Parts: sequence; C-alpha cells; structure tokens
Amino acid sequence: MVCSKCGNELKEGMIFCPICGTELNIVPEFDPEIETSIEESLQGVVTEILNDEPAESDNGNDKYDDDLSGRFKLIYSIAGCVIMAGLIAFLSIMIYKDNSASYQIKKGDQEYNSSDYRQAIDYYSKAVKIEPSNVEYRRRLADSYIAIENIDMAIEVYKDMILTDPGSTLAYAQIISLYEGLGAYDDIDEFLEHYANDDIRQAFVDYLAYPPTSSHESGSYDEAIILTLTNETAGTIYYTDDGTTPNESSNIYTEPLYLKKGKHIIQTFFENEYGVCSSTEVLNFDVKAEAPSEPIVSLESGDYDTPQLIRIIVPTDCNVYYTLDDTMPNRYSRIYGEPIPVSDGITHFKCIAINSNNVEGDVVEREYRINVTTAFTMEMGLAWLYEHLASIGYIKDNTGASEYYPGRFNYMYSEMRYIGGRSLYCYNEYYMVGTGVKSMTSNVFGLDCMTAEVFLVKKGNNDSYSISPF
Repeated sequence: MVCSKCGNELKEGMIFCPICGTELNIVPEFDPEIETSIEESLQGVVTEILNDEPAESDNGNDKYDDDLSGRFKLIYSIAGCVIMAGLIAFLSIMIYKDNSASYQIKKGDQEYNSSDYRQAIDYYSKAVKIEPSNVEYRRRLADSYIAIENIDMAIEVYKDMILTDPGSTLAYAQIISLYEGLGAYDDIDEFLEHYANDDIRQAFVDYLAYPPTSSHESGSYDEAIILTLTNETAGTIYYTDDGTTPNESSNIYTEPLYLKKGKHIIQTFFENEYGVCSSTEVLNFDVKAEAPSEPIVSLESGDYDTPQLIRIIVPTDCNVYYTLDDTMPNRYSRIYGEPIPVSDGITHFKCIAINSNNVEGDVVEREYRINVTTAFTMEMGLAWLYEHLASIGYIKDNTGASEYYPGRFNYMYSEMRYIGGRSLYCYNEYYMVGTGVKSMTSNVFGLDCMTAEVFLVKKGNNDSYSISPF
C-alpha cells in the first residue's frame, strides 16, 4: 500500500502517512464499471419513481424539474450511504476473520474433519500466529502434519509448544512417540538432553543413556578396590581395563571388578535397551596396597586311596576363600572355616587369601586324585541306612516315620570321610514336620564303605572326629 499524496510505501495497519501526514483512505476505490452499474441501477429506480408521479401541467414544468433534481440528489446520497455501510461491514468482517483465532480454528476443524489436512494446516497456522501461547492450537496443527505424514514438521510444532509451555509432558510424550515410530532413539536421547528439565528427564529416563555410575572416583588408594558399575535403567554396561576404548564387542560388566596393587585404567559406557549409547567414562586408579601372604595348604597334591581332609593355615588379618571345581576363587566363594573333606574322584582345589584392605594374594592350587575301594555305592548305602534304622526301631520304615515324633526323618549324603581307620559314607539327618519344613539335627551317620556297618559320627576338639557303633 502507498500514500496517495507522496507515494511513500506504507506498512499494513497504518492510519496516517508518517512522511506527509495524509490520512489514509481505508475504503477501496470502486471499479468504474461497478460504479456505472450502480448508477444505471439507481437510474432505473428513479424512472420507476417518476412513472408513479401524476402528470403536471405545462405551466408547472420548471417546478417539476426542480423536484426531480432534488429527488435524484437524495437517491444518490442514500445509495452512497448504503454502499459505504456495506463496504464498512464487509471490511469489518474480513478484518475480524483475519484476526480471530476462534474463527481460524473453526474453519481448520471443518477442513480437518473433511480430510483436507493441508487447508486445515493453513487455518491452524493462522490461529497459532494470532495466539502463540495457546498450546491446544499447536496440538491441532501438529496433528494435521502427522495426518499428511510430515513427521519432521509435527516434531517442530511440538518443540515450539515446549518453548511456550516447558512443563507440557504431552508435548514431550508426543515427540518421543514420533521419534520411536521412526526408530530414532538417538534423537530421543539428544532431544531430552537439550529440551527437558530434570523432572522431565526423570519421567522419560528409560530413553536416556547416561554413563555408568562408579562406586569409586579416580584417584590413589592404599587398599584394593572392589569397583561396582551401575545404571538406573535397563541395558548393558561395557568396559575395558587395558586402556583401549570400549565398544559393543568389549567386556560386558556382570560383577564387581577387583583392582589389586598397580595402576588401572577402566573405560566404560552404557547402552540402553533401545540401542542408545552413552558417552565413555574414563577412570584411573593407582592402588598401592600390599598383597597378603599365601595360605598354607596342609594336603599336597597327589594320589590317595582314602578320603582326605584339607586343612589351611590362614594368614593374619585375612579370610581364605576356596573352590573345588577348578574355578577361580573370589570373595563370593566359600569361606574356609574348618577342614574340607575331599572324597572319591578328582578334585581341583583353589584358594586365595583376602585381607581387611580387600587386597587379594596369589591363588594356591592343588589337585587330588582319590581312589577309595568300596563294596557298594553311596546310594546303596543310603537305602541300607534306612533299613538298619528301621530294624532297630529308630524309625518305623524306610519313609523315615517315627514312633515317638509326629514328623519323619530324612537322610542325605554329605561326603566321604576317613575316621578311625575306616572309609565312611556320611549322611546328615534332617527332621521334617507336617508343614514340609526341614531342619538338620545334630546326628551324622557313617556307613563303612566295605562292611556297611553303621556308626554315629561325633566331632571332637581340634577338628577331630570319632565314631561309635549305632
């Protein structure tokens, strides 16, 4: 639009020209053809009026002409007012429509319900421009973009909604849903990192991938470290301990890492269940603790023809942990407390001392090959034990029922021991009540592996054992 007087370019909505001060004419000029048409129509109206007038005498022609001229002027004046009023009303309606968000939304809803989503986008966009803070208008605009499968624009609309209303969990949930539909989980992680506050991140924490949390910070330590790595969401922790950068082919963290004396570089990252990976965390440790002495194992490796007991001298300020299946011992293995019986067959024994500073010593290994001559198996011995105890009235039958107690007795094989010059199958006694609860009694029965004689095994002082016929 330009000023009719000075030609200055004017901005929309101006009333006066800022250069010359001329008041602007907001009513558009008529097209000449339209104006002619209006005049012709008005002339027709005048003609009809004149035809309705009574005939005048010749003497009154001058007066008649004056009246006719006055009437034309009146008619033109009325017509001009009517046209002006119509134009003003028309312009008012157009201005209202262009500046009414509710009108734009109404039209947008009509187009959306008619599946004309692109036209609906035009209306909704105008409504958003008029009322930028209305998140409901933005939601409808986003839905229209989704309807035409323009997911990128829908996401941008929801991001604008978040800028308008940072607490809108609906917008976050919709964006995550759209990204999830595309399989763009890395974009979810990046989006939450850049747009969400702590509360929102916590609400959608499953989609995030943070580096694992370490039980120890990098630094120098006077004692060995048991390093635990954790993450609050489902996924996998990968790590390396040789200074290399970890990847999905690296070690998978399943249990705490033991860091003994020396320098250690642990690098780790987390991959969540959606395949999103965190940044890599680098931990540096300098462990200066001294290792404890080795445990002293009394029984040397070798071949034996009788069951044996392994006795260990435990270093000061230490616990000794052991295994019997050739696996490496650690602090979660069985702890040594009393002599360990080893029975018929091959036993791969390993043990390790760990002091109060969590420092591990060297692993001690032994191998025992024990071949005991027996007349029957331990399963046969168990059946014979039931029969023997029933025969002397200790139990009623081989179910373990008792004459004197409401429950029943149960016997389970524990190990083979060499006591009093005899190789014995040893069976622990349990008592079971009607509820199915089983508890071990103090009785241990030994069955001679050659003669099937039954003995009651008693533990004495200094880890010694004795037997008596039963």
